Amino acid sequence: MIAATLLLLNHALLSGQSLSVENTYEITGKANRGFLGNINIDEPKDLLELTYVTKSNDRMVKFETYQFDLDFNFKNLITDELEFEKAHAKYKWFRYKGEEYQVEAISVEANLVGTLVLRKKLITYKWSWFWGGYDKTVKLLEKVKPKNDEGNKYFLWAKAENDQTGEVLVIVGEKAGMKKGADANAFRKNFSALIINKDLDVTNTQNFNFDHPQQLLSRFIVSKEDNSEDESDDISSSDLALVFAPMGGSGLKKLADPDPKNYTYVRVANDANIMQRSPLPTPNAIWAVNSINTVDGYTYIYGPAKADDKYADEVIPPGTATDEMKWESFQIAKLNSNGLQWISAPSIDEFETKAQAGPTQKKVPAYKGKKFRSAGIVIAQGEEIFIMGQNFKKNQDGSRDFTDPIMFHFSGKGDLKAQYGIHREENNQLAKSTPCYQDLILSNDGKGVYWLVGEVKGVREDKELSNMTYKVLLYPNVGKVNLTAATIGDFVPFGQEKYYLNNGFPFLPIDTQNSIAFFGETKNGKTLWFGKMPTE
Repeated sequence: MIAATLLLLNHALLSGQSLSVENTYEITGKANRGFLGNINIDEPKDLLELTYVTKSNDRMVKFETYQFDLDFNFKNLITDELEFEKAHAKYKWFRYKGEEYQVEAISVEANLVGTLVLRKKLITYKWSWFWGGYDKTVKLLEKVKPKNDEGNKYFLWAKAENDQTGEVLVIVGEKAGMKKGADANAFRKNFSALIINKDLDVTNTQNFNFDHPQQLLSRFIVSKEDNSEDESDDISSSDLALVFAPMGGSGLKKLADPDPKNYTYVRVANDANIMQRSPLPTPNAIWAVNSINTVDGYTYIYGPAKADDKYADEVIPPGTATDEMKWESFQIAKLNSNGLQWISAPSIDEFETKAQAGPTQKKVPAYKGKKFRSAGIVIAQGEEIFIMGQNFKKNQDGSRDFTDPIMFHFSGKGDLKAQYGIHREENNQLAKSTPCYQDLILSNDGKGVYWLVGEVKGVREDKELSNMTYKVLLYPNVGKVNLTAATIGDFVPFGQEKYYLNNGFPFLPIDTQNSIAFFGETKNGKTLWFGKMPTE
């Protein structure tokens, strides 16, 4: 056991990843039964505050604030008990608005012929003292029609619902009327963005048209606030990003755009105003867009692609599992507010020649052009582009087993510099069934990035009365990428599988230019764990 520990320590030192500070502290049982509501860091005062929240009775809420210095030495415990209304006034981050409240809203669906159909819905928000937020349930009510019966005019292409206002943003195509000479392809050419409010009024209509029939190839909700793709379906603080591809094939040959690679990017604000429309000429006719992200004012669109004489709708009709198809290249585009800056499509063969792993890892996991799920994009130093993801296997029952994490490394001009792969340490059923957590953090000298892969040891069920929540037992495995050389070192795990990252706050923003501060706890949650890793 001692020899193994020394070997692990030596491996960590050689790899450049080790903890300079590590500490633990045991919180009260009441705090452990509550939730971590807020983290406050005051670096000039050498102060870290963790505030846990519990319900005292039907009128009162209790706060326990644990104070540490920035080397995680305990300094003080402050307790506070207040009525709900006073608590919200004092602690602005305390989001409690009552045990339950409801919002009336509109939901959108399409009937069998694609016609826009509206339904009322009732959203109920119920506060959970167990995890510190509102659980949302949605009840669909009766079908309704927009005022002036405008719904019958449109074919539904996409929707995004605003759960805060009750409005819905819809992307629709104009349905052909019964008049002689009406254009049967109008719904594929004449598009509109509409806002319909909960009173069924169409409050904003913005039209955008094409000369040739189009397929809405992909749509993503893109957050305004955190510069990323938004994983929720709520557009209250987001925009809707769309990629259109020319349609062709049977019945459309005379009407089709002569160039099947003449894609278009459209971004629609949550009030239906068109923020951007840009031509997106691609080197490949077929492009399965995995994601659209905005980072520092730039938009990145990426996914697998291949050359073909056919149009996108002939190869990837709606509902196609594109991540299970075999592809020839991986295509990435960068746009600013004026339009396309560049687009690049390195081949799968190039990916394989540039695959690498840490020096002691015997096999090199690689992207093969299929069965790959992307997991986000990070831009380092304003120009180095990293796309993280994970390979998977398809089971006979249709489920997926996720395997090796993979990361693509592009230059600021879209040239593929390398792809990195790591064999996952944990291979239990939970680790296989869910994509792993991944993140990137820039090194102190700006010459490298640390790739953090979350290893899933298991899950713990926490239950109190009728409430239950699940805590993933996750520990960090860290490898460093050299930006200039485009190489990766060995990975080093932290926590020794005794301590696990806090699922809500896995990292503390302390001395971020010089270190990564891990934050976690034991399996039962009662003992806190802190670890600081220098980012040399």
